[in-house]
Amino acid sequence: MKGVIAFLIAIILLLIPYNAFAIKPIGIRYKHEIFSRVDITKDVVYGQNYDFTGKLVELKMDVYEPHGDNENQRALIIFIHGGGFTGGDKASRQWVEMCTTFAKRGYVTASINYRLQPKGNVTAKAITQAMHDAKAAVRYFRAYASQWRIDEEKIALVGGSAGAITALHATYLTEPEYEGNSGNEGYSSNVSACVDLWGGLYDNVSKIDAGEAPVLIIHGTEDKAVPFSEALNISKRCEEVGVYCELHALEGKGHAPWQMIEDFLPWIVNFLYAKMIKVKSKDKRIPFIELPYFLLIILVRILCLRKS
Repeated sequence: MKGVIAFLIAIILLLIPYNAFAIKPIGIRYKHEIFSRVDITKDVVYGQNYDFTGKLVELKMDVYEPHGDNENQRALIIFIHGGGFTGGDKASRQWVEMCTTFAKRGYVTASINYRLQPKGNVTAKAITQAMHDAKAAVRYFRAYASQWRIDEEKIALVGGSAGAITALHATYLTEPEYEGNSGNEGYSSNVSACVDLWGGLYDNVSKIDAGEAPVLIIHGTEDKAVPFSEALNISKRCEEVGVYCELHALEGKGHAPWQMIEDFLPWIVNFLYAKMIKVKSKDKRIPFIELPYFLLIILVRILCLRKS
């Protein structure tokens, strides 16, 4: 009997792919960094429109994907940089780091550039143009969802400062007249969640309506660039219409306190997981060792033979 068992084990080992016993990280997709590397596709054109000089310009973004990921439908986060609508870039260090850490958690992430304004002449038009561009980016991923393997029901916007203002407007100004013409017309620009890092909706706070996307707000109470009252106004409106709002007030902090990223990053991770991921899907735990199903059956039979 021992000789038969040894022979069967030898046959099984020959049939197992060389990487079947590869050690894989333990964790929950979208909560933990379960991938060690990311693949970056730079300067993907997601649309075009006229800038403040009247020149037709391409709108570009950098897309980050988990290296070696085989998932067919993946949640997406679009990050929008700040800079007062006159500066900033998709490749700024903090946004590269944000895109990378969330891609390692299993998201597809994108950092977009949008049309900027001349310094010293920023008007409401700046917000409108940035909003139109952000909406075009969302529509792009719906238009090419199969290419990027995107779950169209799990798309979030995350912005900081001017980027947060843009993200909020793109999330809650949902009427057709706010879509713009920056590209990919005919697809929805609706999103599943919004993360507001020290931004505001200003006179458009009443645009938040019942049934719209949940929002996470992180805002310094001593912010002089975008007053903390903006966070309070959004929170109050959300409470009035029944939209989920999670407000983290950073006591005594000013504008854009990136030095606190280690503190507020878990809030973003947990918010997106709870309000965008978990509400529509079950936890996907990655086992320590993955074995083919047929192998498990054979091993069970061997154990039964030993007992007999």
